[in-house]
Parts: sequence; structure tokens; C-alpha cells
Amino acid sequence: MGFPARDPGDDPFVGFSAIRPLFKVVDGVASTDPSRLSYFNQVSFPARKPPGTFRAFAFGGSTTYGQPFDGRIAFPRWLHDLMKASSPERDFEVINAGGISYASYRIVPLIKETLQYQPDLMIIYIGQNEFLERRTYAGLFDQGRALVSARSFLESLNVYQALKNALEPLLPRRDVTTRPVDASAGKGLQSGEPSGTGAKPGPPLLDEEVNAILDRSAGLDLYHRDEEFAVNVFRHFEHNLRAMISLCSNAGVPVILVQPASNLKDFSPFKSEHGTGFTVKEKADMDEDLRQLAEAVRKGDHEQALPQLDAAISKDPLFAETYYWKAKALLGLGRIKEAKEDFIKAKDLDVCPLRCVTPIEQAIDRIAAEEHVPLVQFRAEVDRVETRIGDKSGIPGNDTFLDHVHPTVAMHQRLAEMILDTLTGLGIVAPSQNLSPEERQSLYKGIMDGFDQSFFATRDLNLAKLLRWAGKKDEAREVLQRAAGVMADNPEVHKMLGSYLADEGRHGEAVEEYRKAVQLAGNESRMRFDLAVACHRAGLKGEAADIYRDLIADEKFAVEAYANLAVLYLEQGKADLAVQTLESGLKKSPQSYSLFGPYGLALAVSGKPAEGISWTLRAVEAEPGNPRNLYNLAGMYALTGKTEDSLRSLNRAVDLGYANADKLEKDPVFGSLRNTPEFGKILRRIR
Repeated sequence: MGFPARDPGDDPFVGFSAIRPLFKVVDGVASTDPSRLSYFNQVSFPARKPPGTFRAFAFGGSTTYGQPFDGRIAFPRWLHDLMKASSPERDFEVINAGGISYASYRIVPLIKETLQYQPDLMIIYIGQNEFLERRTYAGLFDQGRALVSARSFLESLNVYQALKNALEPLLPRRDVTTRPVDASAGKGLQSGEPSGTGAKPGPPLLDEEVNAILDRSAGLDLYHRDEEFAVNVFRHFEHNLRAMISLCSNAGVPVILVQPASNLKDFSPFKSEHGTGFTVKEKADMDEDLRQLAEAVRKGDHEQALPQLDAAISKDPLFAETYYWKAKALLGLGRIKEAKEDFIKAKDLDVCPLRCVTPIEQAIDRIAAEEHVPLVQFRAEVDRVETRIGDKSGIPGNDTFLDHVHPTVAMHQRLAEMILDTLTGLGIVAPSQNLSPEERQSLYKGIMDGFDQSFFATRDLNLAKLLRWAGKKDEAREVLQRAAGVMADNPEVHKMLGSYLADEGRHGEAVEEYRKAVQLAGNESRMRFDLAVACHRAGLKGEAADIYRDLIADEKFAVEAYANLAVLYLEQGKADLAVQTLESGLKKSPQSYSLFGPYGLALAVSGKPAEGISWTLRAVEAEPGNPRNLYNLAGMYALTGKTEDSLRSLNRAVDLGYANADKLEKDPVFGSLRNTPEFGKILRRIR
């Protein structure tokens, strides 16, 4: 009846507050929208494909983008140059649509957009960024697994899609609001859950652009083990990958998938977390033992350290870093197969999984086979390369990666070769000449020789920023020093130097570095925001408040500015001003969960703890790993006489790392609980 086969429809898991096109068409030329250049390379191409041109789009995250460089060294660029050199008589376009920190659910809209530009091929390299943004699946998965599975099956049927298209216009409009509901019973309101009656509940809304957990001030502290969330991430990923394939299949455009690869051998887990049931002291003792064992492994005492590492794993089998150092010891003893298995365990147990975990790797392999989509075996190729270079172990490390996931330039080039070989084997392209290995290397050298010293210094700066962002501060500082020697006038260098000074408590010097960064950046808004944060920490609250107010007036970084200005007002005892500020922020950006916690706290401080509870519950749901919100929630429960809820929230805050016993003991909001045995037990847990 004319309905396209297997239309994936809307994403049932998440929505977006807005979707802007990646490309803006002016005078027949499509170019990256300037507002998207923080995440994408600048590229341009004719909106209407010229006759005889082969056009491909490459999608993915920062690897496709080309970090820590840019698109000039990424595999799409090398693929273009290889195709052109192999068939100089034909025109080729390989358009880099890789977005920094972009996960699968953000790439589906990009594929929908780019299908209008008459592509001949879609290349997809995904899987590393699925845990970068927090989203809640409660609304969907509360339906039960059986119902969700049935819905997934129905989505694949043409009859279901036809009925859905026919009936959806007749159903009540989905009204999404963010007005809080009475959450005092212990369940908060999801982002995107309707507050009125008769409205259809929709999926939670994500921000228009990436809002990575690591961009929050608490950073790594917000990551905790959450197996239920992980399972739902895997299911969402599979849905997205199948949706991408269906979209391209419906449009008659070939798709190629790439196996994601990661640095296993030379990159320790970003965050390890102990299993449950251990006291604070037991965890501290285990951490110290592991520190000593790691030092023994570094010194080469592999045989002595190995049995103790095995014992540590038997005691706490969920702590990722123990597997990493055991794998290092096994590698030192030449037990390569066992070492690789434990390096993989360390990656998969990382509670901040910024490397593609095994279930996602397996999903890509399985879906490629089921959908008959060509799969470029890049991960296997990295292993093969590692058997020829470095320690020849065949385990991916610093010989093939610049950091945790970003390949060296040579591996980008090798990936481009593999893609070209795949296209040639499938008959999608037919090169008029085959380049010899020497000709390929000559091509690469000619391009790389054209880059000056500043290009490689930019690599070091970007790598330092990425490592710092991901919590690898010592590694980042070492790389930053290399960049600073060449880029003394770069504002990002001074910004990072300021961040290190702030960490060391040298707040006055930190502010001076941030001021240099603002001056060098031409008073750019993001730099001004960072200066305001530094001033706030240094006690220069008047200057910080002025900057926050200016940013709000300019509507630049308004959400963060509203939140920080409100916190500053609370510190000054101006609760009413804090409430007004946050209400203005929520009016402009009602889905921004970073405002929920401060607003709940401001309401409670202004004498409305019952109202504060519902907003703080929403903050807890949006950021389940943030102990600060749980601590504040416990205080509001205590003020409203909900003793059991208060104690439960306090215990959860301690589980997630809250450890300020002195503050808890003296905090007046817990006066009603102070003499109870349960409160004393919580204090003892912290101490």
C-alpha cells in the first residue's frame, strides 16, 4: 500500500528539547552551521550533488571527528584522498559528520537530515559515547520487559507502522511541561513527564546539544555502578543502530559499520567502585593495598604481586582497577591471553565507561550479521598491528592509540584503507588503479609534511583538555606542559593552568590565569563563565556575581550562570533572590536538570522545605550519583518530620561518597535526628 518497510519512527526512549540541522544551505552550498562548530568540523559541499560525484557521509563521535586533532587527520579525510588517488578521473566527497561526545541517539537525527543530500554511502563508527549523558528510562521500562519487547516487535511490522501513521494524528497532543508534582511519597517526576491530566507521557527530553556528565562540576563523582541503567543503555543502543540501518535501507543507501576499538593495555579505568558491604575504613585499606601492589607491578615484581592481586579480586570482584594491575602483572610474566581477558574486565567494570564495553561491541557484530551490513573489522586489525609493533603482545595500547579511544594518525590511515578495500570488494567503488603500499605512504607523508609545529601542539592541548575532563589530571598536566611551550598565547592553556592552580588552593593565582584567558579569547562567554567560577572559589563574590548577571543578560551559558548565581545568593543569605533567579532560569530552560537541585535547596532555605522536596527528588532522579542532592533531600525530610525518609537518603548519600562527618554532626536541620541510634550509626559509617 506504499508504506516504506521498517520505518523506525520516533525514538521511544528519548526526545530532544530542539533539533537544529547540522548543515546550513546558503546559495546552494551546505556548510556546518556555525553554532555547531564546538562539536563538528567545518565542512562544505554542494547541496545538490554534482553529476558523477560519489558522496559518502561518515558518522560517529570524537574518533570520526579526528580528536585530539580535527578532521584533517581523521579516517574520512584519508578515505577521500585514497579514493581520489585510486580513481583520479572521478570526483569523490567524504563528508565528516562526526560529533564530539555524540552517542547513537544523537546520530539518528543526523542520518535523517543527511539523506536529503543524495549520499551514495553511509559509514558509521559508534559505541564509545553511550554513557556520556544521563537519561532516565523509568517511564519506558516501567511498562515491563514483555510489553517493551512486544512493542519492539510491532515496530518492525509494516501493518503496525501504517496504523500508527493513520491513528497518531487523532490522538491527544503530547503536552510536555515541567511543573513539579507532589513527590513527597518518594518518587520524583521524570524530565518530560506531564503534570496535567489527560496528557500522553512522553520520553524524557535531552538538551539540544550534548550535556555530558563529566561537564558537570561533580564530574566523575556522579558516576556509580547502575546495572539496570546499563542494560537499558544497551537496549537503546540496539534500537538506534537498527534505526540507522532501516533509514538508510529505506532510502536505498548502502551502510558500512566499523568495529570500535579501545586502548586496553596502557589506559587504566577512569573510575573504579568497590562492591557493597564494605566500611569506609575497609575501602581505604583496600585502596592503599592496591596502590602498593600497583607500585610493585611498575617495578617489575610481577610474580610477587600476582597472588595478592588475585586475593584482592576474590575479596572485591567488582573493583575495575585491580583487574588492570593484575593484567599488567600477567603481561609482564608473558601470559598474554590471560592478560588480555583481565584488561577487558577492567574496561567493562569501569563505572565511567568511556570505552566501548563488550555488550555494545557484541551488539554491533550481531546486528551487522543479522542485517547483512558490511562490518569493517577494525578492532581485530588493531590487535594484528599490535602483534607487529611495541611489545608484540597483540593487546591494544599506546602504540596504536593516543589516549583511551582515539587512534594514532597511522591507525586512522589504516582504517581508511580497510574501508576502501571493503567498498572495492563490494563493488560500491571500482578504482581504476591499485595503490601500492609505497604509494599510499608517499601520499600520507606529503600531507603530513604540510602541517606545522602548532598543529601538533594543538593536538597536545586538546589531549590535555580531554584527559583533564575525564579525571586523568596527572597525565593531562604532563601533556599540557608540552603544549604550553609552543602555545603561550593560547587562552585554553591559561584556562587549564588556572584550573590546576585552583586545585592546589592557589585561588588568587588561578584567577589571574583565567583573566589572561578571557583577554586572549576576546572576552568570549565560556571563558568569562570560567573566570566567574574561579572568582567565586577565590572569595571574590562580587566580581563573580557581576559576571554571572552579565552572562544571563546576554543569554550566554544562562543555565549554568543562573545556577551558580543562585548558589552565591544562598551563601550570602539571600534566599529570596536565589529563588527568583532560579525561577527565571527555569522559565527560560524548564528541562535543565542542573537547576532542579539548587531550586529545591533555595525553596527549603526560604522556609518551604515541602516544596523543595519535589524539586530535589527530580534532581536526584536526573543525577542519581550526586550525593549532594541526597544530603539536601535528607535535610528537607528531617525538617518536615519524615525521619525514615531522611535516614534513608543520608545512608544513600554516604553510599555515594558523602564523607563530611563534622558538617553532618553540626548541621542544625538534623536536630530532630541527632540523638537517634540510626543517626549515630551513619556518623560512624563516615568516620
